[in-house]
Amino acid sequence: MKSIYALIAGAFAGIAAIFLHLILPPLGVMFAIIGSALTVWAVGRFFGLRRYKAIAVAGWLLPIIKGASLGVGNELLIQGNPQGAALVFLGVFLLVILIFFPA
Repeated sequence: MKSIYALIAGAFAGIAAIFLHLILPPLGVMFAIIGSALTVWAVGRFFGLRRYKAIAVAGWLLPIIKGASLGVGNELLIQGNPQGAALVFLGVFLLVILIFFPA
C-alpha cells in the first residue's frame, strides 16, 4: 500500500510540474522542479526508506514521459523549448540524485 501511495504522490507531482513549467518562464520551471523534489523528499521522510523515493520518482516519470510524447491530435504538453528541456533533464537529474540522499 505504501508503494501505491508513493507512486500516486510522484504522479501528482509530475502532473503539477507539467502544468506549472510554462507559467512565468523562469519561475515556473524552478517551482516545478523544486516542488517535485520536495514531494520526493517528503515521501522518503514519511515512509522512511529510499525504495519509496525511487517509486515516487518512477511515478513522476510516467506523466512526464506521456506529456513529452505526441498525443492523439499531435499535441505536446512538454514542448522542445528551453523550459521543457529544463524540466525533463534537470528534473530527472535532481530526482535521481535525491534518491541517494538518506531518507
